[in-house]
Amino acid sequence: MWLNHTVFIRKLKNSVKRIYKKRSLFLASLLFLFSAATPPVVATIPPAISIVQTQQDARQLANKAIQLYRSGKIQEAANAWEKAVAAFATQKDSLNQAMALSNLSLAYQQLGQWEQAQKASEDSLSVLKSQPQSQDKLKILAQGLDIQGNLQREMGRAADALSTWQEATKIYSQLQEKNKLDQSKINQAQAMQDLGLYPRACNTLLEVLNQEIEVRNCQEFSQLSTQQLTDKLGKNTNKSPSLTLVVGLRSLGELLRVIGQPEQSEVVLERSLNLVQKLNSPEEEATTYLSIGNTAKTLAESERVRRRRENYDQKALDAYSQVVKLSKSPITQQQAQLNQLSLLIKLKRFSEAEALWTSLNSQLSNLPPSRTRIYQQINLAQSLVKLGQTENFQVKANSQLPTFNEIDQILTRSAVQAKSLGDYQAEAYALGSRGALYEMRANSGNKEDLSQAEKFTRQSLGTISSLEAPHIAYEYFWQLGRIRKAQGDTPDAIAAYTKAYNALQSLRSDLVAVNPEVQFSFRDTVEPVYRQLVELELEYADSLKKAGKNKESQKHITQARDVIESLQLAEINNFFREACVEANPRNIDELDTSAAVIYPIVLPDRLEVILSLPKQSPQLYTTKIAKTELDKTVEQMQRFLRVPQSEIEESLPYYQTVYNWLIRPLEKDLANSKAKTLVFVLDGELRNIPMAVLHDGKNYLLEKYAIALTPGLQLFNPKPLTDIKIQALTAGLSKVRNDLPAHEGFEPLPNVPLELERIKKLGISNKSLIDNQFTSKEIQTEIDDSSFPIVHLATHAQFSSNAEDTFILFWDRRINVKQLGNLLQDNTLKPRRPIELLVLSACETAIGDQRAALGLAGVAVRSGARSTLATLWSVQDESTAKFMGELYSQLEQAKKTKLNKAQALQQAQLALLKDKQYSNPHFWAPFVVVGNWQ
Repeated sequence: MWLNHTVFIRKLKNSVKRIYKKRSLFLASLLFLFSAATPPVVATIPPAISIVQTQQDARQLANKAIQLYRSGKIQEAANAWEKAVAAFATQKDSLNQAMALSNLSLAYQQLGQWEQAQKASEDSLSVLKSQPQSQDKLKILAQGLDIQGNLQREMGRAADALSTWQEATKIYSQLQEKNKLDQSKINQAQAMQDLGLYPRACNTLLEVLNQEIEVRNCQEFSQLSTQQLTDKLGKNTNKSPSLTLVVGLRSLGELLRVIGQPEQSEVVLERSLNLVQKLNSPEEEATTYLSIGNTAKTLAESERVRRRRENYDQKALDAYSQVVKLSKSPITQQQAQLNQLSLLIKLKRFSEAEALWTSLNSQLSNLPPSRTRIYQQINLAQSLVKLGQTENFQVKANSQLPTFNEIDQILTRSAVQAKSLGDYQAEAYALGSRGALYEMRANSGNKEDLSQAEKFTRQSLGTISSLEAPHIAYEYFWQLGRIRKAQGDTPDAIAAYTKAYNALQSLRSDLVAVNPEVQFSFRDTVEPVYRQLVELELEYADSLKKAGKNKESQKHITQARDVIESLQLAEINNFFREACVEANPRNIDELDTSAAVIYPIVLPDRLEVILSLPKQSPQLYTTKIAKTELDKTVEQMQRFLRVPQSEIEESLPYYQTVYNWLIRPLEKDLANSKAKTLVFVLDGELRNIPMAVLHDGKNYLLEKYAIALTPGLQLFNPKPLTDIKIQALTAGLSKVRNDLPAHEGFEPLPNVPLELERIKKLGISNKSLIDNQFTSKEIQTEIDDSSFPIVHLATHAQFSSNAEDTFILFWDRRINVKQLGNLLQDNTLKPRRPIELLVLSACETAIGDQRAALGLAGVAVRSGARSTLATLWSVQDESTAKFMGELYSQLEQAKKTKLNKAQALQQAQLALLKDKQYSNPHFWAPFVVVGNWQ
């Protein structure tokens, strides 16, 4: 480009006070773009600028161009702007000429004429460069930069767009035009989202919306429950709506959906819809409905709303219908129809799907290229693949399925168009999707297609840098790994999978697609990368061991162990939807020389167990067992364990079976190691059962070892129990409140006072907060005023795979896991030691949620405590009171007995086991310690 924006803007800043007042201007409307999903909307410049006495023909041409553009006659508008440019140039009206050139660029963009659009934009800025400094010039420059930023973004140059929009923002700030300043920040946020800069995008949008939502940053926003967010937005229901507010909320709602917070997205988008309906702007309303439909579609696919999926499916379809009804923009209509097609296929409404795909294919093939349209074509191709894969495709007799060649042609066209634009990321997606298409056909029996799949996948990876686009690189390195595995080259497959894994590690919290049109879920397209890499590593390690290459085999076992730990961290970050967990790799030798760490890894056809012992290389043990059989056995164990009246004789065979799968193969090595504590990094369904209950035919595992759980050795810093002063802050609920919805569904806990009194008698606690004293404010005050190494909460709590549904019940409200850290960690400026042990009594994992143990791990991480002791299911508070009394007695004597936390827990559990009244595992087995076991 001819213009160095930074230098130019600096010059403008130095002379902005010299306002050029010799002539006034006729300023035609300049487009202001808000987001990718938003079609062009003309935003009129405020009427404070007077109109120049220009010749009538130039003025009429400009007005005509505006009307043509607004009515959707883009080619005619472009012709009118061309004439207006010439007319203003003849009159030597340079500022209006620059304005007309920018609008001409905008029309060319809509027509897909990118070279002409770029030239018009550059000519506009060139004309401005030679003009004396004035406030009017600044206004035209800022809006010209807005249009240039949109051009850069549509050509796949998001970084350039961000830089351009940042310059526009600086000018609006100088001009003190708050509305335009906010609009420019919204544009910036969209570019940041394109670049995968999600926290920055979120914070930028919250700056614009600070009066509406009243939170300081994205981290603070993430701690709001949907109800709290609803309440905040509800405070401003009487506020007069503005387009900026509507689009800001919509952009935030889109971002929240993309980063995996669809419930919050729904709340924000409903507020945006409520406001836009007061503006009488059908196009903006249509765009908001498009966002609402996308969020409803995401919620329908979420495990967290299983009971409401059908409602969300219908909500999405209704919203997409509204888009088509309200919008005059082909782009917006097509995006709604593409998403509608995907949903119709999912719902097996094939006749409707067939009619829609035929229409869309015809429309998209005849449109000029743009970034948005390229992704629409990729979206269409992916839907057609699903349609072709669907069994029992039943439509009218003369219908035809999309053929392989038709789908391939769509993706080929997308790749060519992306290359013509210089949009390398879009080209990578198109080429990678071609590779996936050929991989799919190869998996159906056409093995010769593997070479084509590999070719297109490597081409995709060759168009991008894995450092600059890890969100794309991971996906196609994963694809390459699968292809190379199918071709029988395990080492090369491992190399490709490792690159995918490294890209995911660099993404951290941003494990989401950069484009809303190309989405995925953690379980479907992130977790499998880790698991398949681990499977490959272990298979290869086994083959190397059989070949006598023990040293190389050990290397791959170690790598598999590290990857499975990284998966645990990634799952917790995904649980919180933010990077709240930092890896801190530790060696078992550094932590506890008397502990053994066990990593069970559940694979489709076998159970692999890695054993890490101090001063030894990790060992691998394999048991052939189908995952379906393991899951079924674990589920049966859960049913027995939750019922206090279950017969031990009936349940014992299940406990023995899992022992034989998991522990029996390493029994000898464990015995030789003289380990006293077993630390489990559990996987899959095994997370939902206590390891203490496993039985060797004579004894429970608890009777031989102390047992602890950890999401991984990378998470916790050890602190021996013998170094801690045993002093506790105790609190709990014995009653429930009928006047508070938060207490609904919970029973009183009449033995809580007895439980807390037993702890007090041991001299460990001087004060207990019971019932109406047990409020979030009181706990916060006690934490801030005193240093308690132990916090004991005897109250209902629930662990779930959803962070919002993982909570602790206080007298005044529920505290979810995201709020827990703020509550338990000191908010004063004075330094204090972290909580060593958080004890949660009367808690349980959510019934029916097979990944509920994630909530327990989340509490362990977010609370800030080094260790968390909790229960996997709710037990009688009478037996719990006895157990807690025994536990604290053991903790009090730890300095003398040299016990660690896991061993203190073991002794308290054994006390219940030996009591005939509580010998059933239902009473003693649910107690687990997570985190630092020392």
